[in-house]
Amino acid sequence: MARKKKGLGRGLGALISSNSGGGFPSSALDMHPDDGAGPRLLMLDPRELKPNPKQPRMRFDEESLEELSVSLRRDGMQEPVIVRKAGDAYELVSGERRVRAAVMADLETIPAVCREVSDADMLKLGLIENIQREDLNPIELARGYKQLIEEFHWTQEELADQVGKKRATVTNTLRLLNLPEVVQARVADGGIAMGHARALLAIESPQKQIAACRKIVGQGLSVRQVEKMASHEGAAPKPKAPKDPNVAAIEDELRRKLGTKVALRASGDTKGKIEIEYFNLDELDRLLGLIRSIR
Repeated sequence: MARKKKGLGRGLGALISSNSGGGFPSSALDMHPDDGAGPRLLMLDPRELKPNPKQPRMRFDEESLEELSVSLRRDGMQEPVIVRKAGDAYELVSGERRVRAAVMADLETIPAVCREVSDADMLKLGLIENIQREDLNPIELARGYKQLIEEFHWTQEELADQVGKKRATVTNTLRLLNLPEVVQARVADGGIAMGHARALLAIESPQKQIAACRKIVGQGLSVRQVEKMASHEGAAPKPKAPKDPNVAAIEDELRRKLGTKVALRASGDTKGKIEIEYFNLDELDRLLGLIRSIR
């Protein structure tokens, strides 16, 4: 039996060696790493690191970055970022949020582990780091999943195994990409929650999805309220009951005699009303004349 591939959801521990002391002893820091050896710990200028071109994360909350920069300024960076060689420079594999915060904190150098990482693994490692840290918003996560499926030709089941998620979770996340762009933007910025977005998917019309999204934001609707709204929007119109042929025959006879639309409205077994339609006062006078002439 073929050996099952390990999923990325098992962590990034294989990329760096654990350090029981939690710090980085000076003897481990290679300030001139040009010997072509295996994985090594470096101290690099965060301003000179190239970003991961396949970084799935699109939004970085400025307030959160500022809080992290304060922590880094006070305590330093306790966990190294992961980089790879890119010509004469270094390119980030994972850790862009920490790098941005380090620049804000004016740190001259940060710890980095240099690994040999293929182009194919860049997206996977960048995505799984953000999944584990819960740093991605639902739309970024959905786009990352889609990119993995397209680049590696995975099924949703294979993707779920790789990222350590349930198949249903992956499927529901990918379905968010079926929403209109304006709705996706509200999911991405936190204007509506994942539960709201999933409820909106039950509404078929993109225009109605957008309108419902605006109601959620403007009126603060709960997920349950949106589900009820979506259920109403998705309900098929009730088919009209077939008209009694005897009623239809009477309506047709009156229509011919009066020259206008006539409807019989039953309100019980033996009761009802006759509706005679007119379009202007002259038409009303004509109909009244016809009715008055009846003996």
